[in-house]
Amino acid sequence: MAIQPVKFIALTEELEKVALDFQSEAQAILRKNGNSVTGKLVNSIKVEAAKVTPNNIVIPVTMLKYGDWVDNGAERRSGGQPPVQAIKQWIKLKRINPPKGFTVDQFAWAVAKNVKNNGQRFRKAYPFITPALNYTIEKNLQGVANAAALDITNNVQKSINQSTSLK
Repeated sequence: MAIQPVKFIALTEELEKVALDFQSEAQAILRKNGNSVTGKLVNSIKVEAAKVTPNNIVIPVTMLKYGDWVDNGAERRSGGQPPVQAIKQWIKLKRINPPKGFTVDQFAWAVAKNVKNNGQRFRKAYPFITPALNYTIEKNLQGVANAAALDITNNVQKSINQSTSLK
């Protein structure tokens, strides 16, 4: 009799729900922390379908690269110029008044040029990944355990049924 691999159907479905909960929680924390000025980072957090292998279940969660900078805090080195339009939108949303003699467009361009030439000083960390993950795991731990138990029970019962039918 060949050994049949255990299929974790209920667990995979439950973990996909957990990943969607994480997505919602991370987005909520970003908004609460005031890190959703343009909405690009919040909207970039995506959960992909589960990838099941013989050894694990992986559910990819992706987001824009600067999510890591927001989460850990970062210092931006000089180099490429950030998009002027994004800075202009940020200025408007944060209700920053341009210095006397500057229009919003001119001020946004000057800020972008300054960041290009000098970088950006250290940005305070606003953790959202680990807090969202911890909250989501705590909230869904029992559901994950129940789903795994259900899958194991179903697989054991299937094996028993197959072995008795061979006799």
